[in-house]
Amino acid sequence: MMRKSLAALACAALFTTPSFAEPTPAAADTLPRPLARTVAHKVVDLVEKNGLYPRRQADYAEAKAGLLAVVDDGSGDVDRDALYAHVGTLLKTLDADGHSFVMLPARQRQKTRAGMVPDGVLRPPAFRLVATSMGTVLRWTPPPVAPEPKGRKDGFLSDFYGDAAARPDLAQACALVVDLTEQTGGNAWPPFIAMYPLFGTANKANWVDRDGKRISYVDRAALEAMARADAAGRTNPLAPYATGPLAVLVGSGTASAGEMLLVALLGEDRVQTFGQTSYGMTTANKMYALDDGATLVLSERRYALGDGPVYRGGIPAMHPMAPDESIDHAVQQAAEWAAAHSPRCKGGQNRGI
Repeated sequence: MMRKSLAALACAALFTTPSFAEPTPAAADTLPRPLARTVAHKVVDLVEKNGLYPRRQADYAEAKAGLLAVVDDGSGDVDRDALYAHVGTLLKTLDADGHSFVMLPARQRQKTRAGMVPDGVLRPPAFRLVATSMGTVLRWTPPPVAPEPKGRKDGFLSDFYGDAAARPDLAQACALVVDLTEQTGGNAWPPFIAMYPLFGTANKANWVDRDGKRISYVDRAALEAMARADAAGRTNPLAPYATGPLAVLVGSGTASAGEMLLVALLGEDRVQTFGQTSYGMTTANKMYALDDGATLVLSERRYALGDGPVYRGGIPAMHPMAPDESIDHAVQQAAEWAAAHSPRCKGGQNRGI
């Protein structure tokens, strides 16, 4: 296991974990054959150099032959639908939870994002207070961030600090619930950077590459430095919860970027999770620009805690909801647990976590 420097972590910030429906290209769209050939061969090269291995090599070889036949055989322009369909078939052979795909060129991405809120639709407030029998608990619900390679760190942090500053009543909270139900995909790094106070130096969350190499991806000092670059002199509203019990709410739609954050939080021994099993796109992706303006989103790593097995599929909650329970009930259960075990809440002084 290896702890990365700030420079290495900043480079790793290119890893994003979007979970979108596979896009459908526009009809009657073609590419010049040399360009289509360049795109196809670049996809194959990136997959073979960096991607998670195929589940069955024979399936991959067949899909690769089909893709290259589209661009290497014949003459004239190449139908982009056909090209993308074969790329999709190739990517589906990888042991990547169906999490590798191609995003359309930038001018069309707005139409293909899943999990992003349409214009005019309001998300719940990021900061809310929950009353419990032992005190008031803060519920923080980080919104998803669109999956551009550089993300929206500065805007996210500005909203994060601004929303908290507008709520002086947050000071009355004595415990914290991190609500990941809105983290349905996108770029994990802006909320990851914002939550730096919640991580310790012994965090156990790892990336695991296709050959089994483990890399610790939670570096509190590096995350804090990135946060302070955009919010110098501002007090992080999560700082009071750097120690003590930490409850995490998970929904069935907590996916991809949300699962990266979930594993990072599970790397802290003080965490308990509530709600539902996460969606099950537990691979870390890297984004590569293709020559036609599209973007290859390639799964290159899985997640694990310490020396434990890699995660595959959804991550069950430690305190699962009953089938007939609502997410609001899980919120209350998480808040009650956090308050009951927090020394800052009444009655929590003598209770262990």
